[in-house]
Amino acid sequence: MERIGDVTMRSFTARRCARVALAVCATTIGWSGCAETTGPDEPFSLQFDPPASPSIVAGDSLRDIDGLAIPLRAVAYNLRGDRLEGAAITFIAIDTSGGITIDPVTGHVVATGTKRGTVRIVAALGSLQSAPVNLEIVPAPTAAARSGTIDTLRYSFSNPSLNTSAPLRVIVTRDSANAPVRQYLVRFRLERLADTLVARLVDDAARRSPLDPSGASAIDTTGTDGIASRQIRLTPSASLRTPVDSIVVLADVRLRGTAVSGSPVRLTLPVKPRAP
Repeated sequence: MERIGDVTMRSFTARRCARVALAVCATTIGWSGCAETTGPDEPFSLQFDPPASPSIVAGDSLRDIDGLAIPLRAVAYNLRGDRLEGAAITFIAIDTSGGITIDPVTGHVVATGTKRGTVRIVAALGSLQSAPVNLEIVPAPTAAARSGTIDTLRYSFSNPSLNTSAPLRVIVTRDSANAPVRQYLVRFRLERLADTLVARLVDDAARRSPLDPSGASAIDTTGTDGIASRQIRLTPSASLRTPVDSIVVLADVRLRGTAVSGSPVRLTLPVKPRAP
């Protein structure tokens, strides 16, 4: 679960949406988004930021990958696309299952009891309401381990398309049954930062993390099988002539900031030059 965005881009998007909405208002009577919100302090649009994690452990607070309890966040904009500071935004669980409670003041979320499954949350401000955001309630993970085998990466100086490894996989499990834990954050990182001279962590589309453009670390979310993965892409340049026989990747899985059993998982990728 990796997020991209900055205040400048959000402001630009909000201004663009406001201009489009204003044009629609000029020609469409009764459109619900056309309330009389022309003042600079009047909210016109609402943006619900993705949660720090796509899941919350049953009986615990919503936390980021480092174990810090992080509140829900949303931003209101006026008609010009300017951010409204101090807007009284509230968060509402639109599922009536009672699986979570939300502090209306701080936005902190707690998964009450042992219920599991998906809950939907919206941000609201006056007559404005965001699209729902899903949050998965999951059991507490107890262990992490390598999943599958790791094949040798045979790289090429002349064909860069051959210089990406197969996925390096980690599985996150719970209790003695080793049942998989879905929608859980896993951080991958190169053991040696010096390895970024020749290697980068990438996703299955060969993209580096926007949170770490150096490629030294990346974050993935486990699937329904409990598996998260990242790949190594070697730099197709003369830097590969430096003797390198392996790249070591560490995968961190934490619960409330403490490593679970087996974490960090050590993933060693053998590398060799491809025969001419």
